[in-house]
Formats: sequence, C-alpha cells, structure tokens
Amino acid sequence: MNRLAGKVAIVTGAGSGTGMGAVIARVFAAEGATVVVTANANRQDNMDTLVREITDLGQSASSAVLDVTRQDQWASVVADTVQRHGRIDILINNAGTPGPRDGSWDKATAEDFHHVIDVNLNSQFYGIKAVTPHMERQGNGAIVNISSAAGIIVFPDVPPGYSASKGASRHLTKAAAVDFARRGIRVNGIYPGLIETPMAAHFTENPEMLAGLLKGIPIGRVGTSEEIAKAALFLASDDASYVIGAELVVDGGLTSI
Repeated sequence: MNRLAGKVAIVTGAGSGTGMGAVIARVFAAEGATVVVTANANRQDNMDTLVREITDLGQSASSAVLDVTRQDQWASVVADTVQRHGRIDILINNAGTPGPRDGSWDKATAEDFHHVIDVNLNSQFYGIKAVTPHMERQGNGAIVNISSAAGIIVFPDVPPGYSASKGASRHLTKAAAVDFARRGIRVNGIYPGLIETPMAAHFTENPEMLAGLLKGIPIGRVGTSEEIAKAALFLASDDASYVIGAELVVDGGLTSI
C-alpha cells in the first residue's frame, strides 16, 4: 500500500503493546512510515518488543522515552527525531489516562483533576508546539489528536478531569487546525467510543457492565484499535489533503442517539 512511504511519524502512548498507540504504529509502519513510538520509561520493555515486531517485518521503527507532560522531553524527542531522520511529517497525540476508576465528583481531588488534564490535554498542546516549527519549515505536516466520544457528549460517572480534558481537546484541535492550515499543517481529531484496549478493560472484561454499555451502542459491539488506526491512517495520509479540523467519530453510533 505504502500510503505513508517516506514519512516520519511520532506516536505517543504506545507503551501498552496492545492498545491504540501500538496498533497505530504497526499500521503506519506497514504503510511505509518510519515510526517513532513513545511512552513513559516504565514501558520501555513493551516499546522494545513493539519495535522488534515491526523491524522483524523489514519495516522501520524506533522508540523514545517521553513523559508527555514535560515540555523539555517533548523538545528532546522531536529534536532527536529530526536529527536522525531529517524531518517529521506526522504526530499522533494518542497518550491518555482515564483518571481514577471511581468517577464520582464526591471523591474527585484537585490532584487527580490536574493530572488528567496534564496527560490528556496539555500534552497535546506541548506536542503541537514541539513539532509545528519543523513541519512549517518543510511546508507540510499532519497532526491527529486522539480524543474521545466523551469530548462530544457527557457520560455519567466519568471522572470530571476526563470529561473536561476531552472536551477541551476537541476545541484545541479546532483552534490549531484553523491557525496552522495556511502553514501547510493539517490538524484533525479522532473521537473513539468504547474500544477494546487495556485502558477500557474495566468495562469490556465485565460481562454485566459490558452488556449494559452495548445497549447504548447502535452497532451492538465494542470497537477495535485497528479501526482507530485505520481512521488515523486516513487523516495522516495525503488522501486527507483537504481535511482540516475534522471530528472523525469512530464510536459505532454511540453519540448519534
């Protein structure tokens, strides 16, 4: 296919090995991209395994430790990527956290709230700030912010920091899309519904809870990371050359009810 041949992509939040970030990395590498996968230092073993899986297929990948809440680490990872590969074409802002499992306002703390905002929202701002100067010099680039259906509609019993971060991510994406469009940089967002990932295991591995959730999803099933990866592939590729500020909702109809 080679829809991303010659392109260099950074994918954050790829440390689980099986979640959306890892699957996006595999799909992008299979489409010809040179992929830099990132995660926190405690996920290095998983990143090493992912990189090995990709390179064993004759594709190009490397890893970098990145705490997405630290601007200095963003600057270092991006500078190293440009030094090694000469360019950066794609940023997938995928890193995220759901926050505390108990989503009640009564138990929410300021510390929890700010941590979720830092990981889910501020990190996307830091990433955009880090890569856009290089993309602008190249004359092109694509940024995809992974948000959530919770950024479009409100769900009960969701940690307030999560709801706030995903709603703000939606508008951050729009603002960046408008401001960077004339600089040759496309910014778009993906809004997943219930996806079978390690982060969602609390829901998907509980039969009773899952059955209740599926009643609210018209397609009647959980989504897959592969389906999110294919959406990201489209937005990152030249096939989406006229797509700016899009809200690509991949939720089985959840937000349409």
